[in-house]
Amino acid sequence: MSVKAKKHLGQHFLTDENIAKKIANSLHFSGYDKVLEVGPGMGVLTKYLLEKETETFVAEIDTESIAYLKEHYP
Repeated sequence: MSVKAKKHLGQHFLTDENIAKKIANSLHFSGYDKVLEVGPGMGVLTKYLLEKETETFVAEIDTESIAYLKEHYP
């Protein structure tokens, strides 16, 4: 299953795993921090955020992306 970017929602998905990993690795958490990812799309960055020792929350309005995220990150 793949999700197509919807122009009317202004979607531009991060697809480069290397960039996502660099972004996640550049974040430093104190153990009490929480992360909110707005518009996770297909969860490319989400995957690396979930590896961190912090609570990760996502906010998504696209129902197709929500279904994808629920399937891949239950």
